[in-house]
Amino acid sequence: MSMPNSSVIVDTAHKVSTIGLVPAVERATAILNYLQANTDTSACTVTGIAKALSLHKSSCSNILRTLESATLVEYDPDSKSYMLGAALIGLGATATRRRDILQMGQRPIENLVRQTGLSCVTFAQLPDKSFLIIAQADSTKDVKVTINTGQYFAPGTPALARIAMAGMTTDEVDAYITRYCQPQFTAVTKTERAAIYREIEAIRTLGYAISQGEYYAGNTAVVAPIFTAQDDVCRGIALIGFTSQMNKDDLPALGEKVRGTAQAITQAVGGHYKFPIQAAE
Repeated sequence: MSMPNSSVIVDTAHKVSTIGLVPAVERATAILNYLQANTDTSACTVTGIAKALSLHKSSCSNILRTLESATLVEYDPDSKSYMLGAALIGLGATATRRRDILQMGQRPIENLVRQTGLSCVTFAQLPDKSFLIIAQADSTKDVKVTINTGQYFAPGTPALARIAMAGMTTDEVDAYITRYCQPQFTAVTKTERAAIYREIEAIRTLGYAISQGEYYAGNTAVVAPIFTAQDDVCRGIALIGFTSQMNKDDLPALGEKVRGTAQAITQAVGGHYKFPIQAAE
């Protein structure tokens, strides 16, 4: 994964401030917050909720039924009251796991950025196989590559896709290559199956991936996976910079630094680094 030869700056705060809020979502959020704060069943009926939040009773009832259908709230027919639903347990657990990675990874990643002078991002693969940037730590240099938290990358983004495929079976890898790894992002993007397999085997041996100019020309990424004990979602960190800033002979040493940082985060969140590693002495 790499970026163009200029910083990419997205004013996310401005985006939030200029997007109109959705009233129905605001009301649904208010109801969930109310149910979190109130355990008295007599206060959690449709009438009680509507009165407390100054909602029309029929509107409140419709929102509650919608939330109930998604198991975000549950209805007790005996007390005719509502409570928070089971689906929120899974959502909360996922949010907690991601927060653990971000909290545990903050200091190691800051150290990596300070040591290398390059920017670093943390990513996670979503169910649709795209990759989401969930955290960023920018280089302090005036000229740098910047990728913003919340930015998405395609399922076939070279280094990220290979990190994901390194944990797959042969059949799964073949299917992934066929479906996602054919786009030629630049003139040097590797799309041949044999070349991709060589890159995957290198990741399994070394614990990191290096991609030079394959997503955006002139940029290099050094990527390593992060593993948790709770699930098999593909996560990792990517050190990024202009190819002109990253001497080819220094890339293996950078790979070891990125891998070491990913290993430290993996250990901190209770995971196990899965690939056989030929660690530097």
